[in-house]
Amino acid sequence: MRILVTNDDGIYSNGIRAAVKALSSLGEIYVVAPLFQRSASGRAMTLHRPIRAKRLDVPGAKVAYGIDGTPTDSVIFAIARFGDFDLAVSGINLGENLSTEITVSGTASAAIEAATHGVPSIAMSLEVDWKRTLGEGEGVDFSASAYFLERIADVVLERGLPDGVDMLNVNVPSDATPETAIEVTRLARKRYCPTIEERIDPRGHPYYWIVGQKREEFEPGTDAYALKIERKVSVTPINIDMTARVDFEELKKILFENL
Repeated sequence: MRILVTNDDGIYSNGIRAAVKALSSLGEIYVVAPLFQRSASGRAMTLHRPIRAKRLDVPGAKVAYGIDGTPTDSVIFAIARFGDFDLAVSGINLGENLSTEITVSGTASAAIEAATHGVPSIAMSLEVDWKRTLGEGEGVDFSASAYFLERIADVVLERGLPDGVDMLNVNVPSDATPETAIEVTRLARKRYCPTIEERIDPRGHPYYWIVGQKREEFEPGTDAYALKIERKVSVTPINIDMTARVDFEELKKILFENL
């Protein structure tokens, strides 16, 4: 079995090393990930300049490259260089990736990119204090998330994903243990309410930060409810076809009957 491991925290993150260690008994591990932190990069691709790649040593990996691009670039590079994979894993990410906002996440978007190439994919994220989300994971305990990653990856490699499922978005509570319950969920509508915060620099000029206020109430059955309220591992099946499941003929009548 050939397994691709990537992330958006950068190839030096302890989370990616925990993922490699967890998966090393399941197959050959290929690591391609950004050289630097690329959180919230979504599914961005680098098209305006060349990509540079650096061969690195990641314990447990057959091959490892860091590239000066995005998580999506990493997946494209890996498939172009090394061919097909039996599984792609993005993570273990520092910080949860919940709700429809996974489209912003570089971690989830890397898994989505792999899925578009027909590779069964898992985006794996660990809830951590927000102050640690942009670091390399120093002092973070990845043992529970690594346990669930190995368990889920083993099943996907053996059985594949069900029809209509292209990837799994998995979120593990910070206080999880191997006994923590797993819940299959749907995406919450929203996790953050973003806005702009204006500040003034020392020269008197304004500058702006995008900031977000976290929501604290969530609908039962969603990934955010399972993780934040029930303290369960959330597993959300994702289909990358975002076409609305509606009656097309009825929609044509509604939209175009007077045109």
